[in-house]
Amino acid sequence: MPLNEVDLTGIDLTELQAYLTPRLTKYIPFNPTPKQRAFLLMNESKEILYGGSAGGGKSVAQLMAALQFVDIPGYSAILFRKTYADLSLPGALIDMSKQWLMPFVETKEVKWSEKEKQYTFPSGATLNFGYLESENDCYRYQGAE
Repeated sequence: MPLNEVDLTGIDLTELQAYLTPRLTKYIPFNPTPKQRAFLLMNESKEILYGGSAGGGKSVAQLMAALQFVDIPGYSAILFRKTYADLSLPGALIDMSKQWLMPFVETKEVKWSEKEKQYTFPSGATLNFGYLESENDCYRYQGAE
């Protein structure tokens, strides 16, 4: 039966809408695009391939995904790039995260460690940044939580 012919009650529609709405926190400053929304809804998947041209919003979606659960105690996320420069250049992930999160850092709600490249949220959740330029770089993050 086509979806438009399915009889859905108000409760069913509410549940469906909740299921199709990505979890967003106050740390995500704007609504995701349709492609980003689809990506954010895959939060139970172990691996997701998300491709596209430069400027297509992939890094924005990655940062959004990392910020979805920072209000949950014990949550931690790490965002990787190939080189430190790929993380730290203007417009790259660290710069973007500062644009989004510095208002919360300035009010001391969120802590930023420049040395560790880590945000700590009121829940104790953390967001880190790392790079994997060589095969041995993975050992830098072994056992990191």
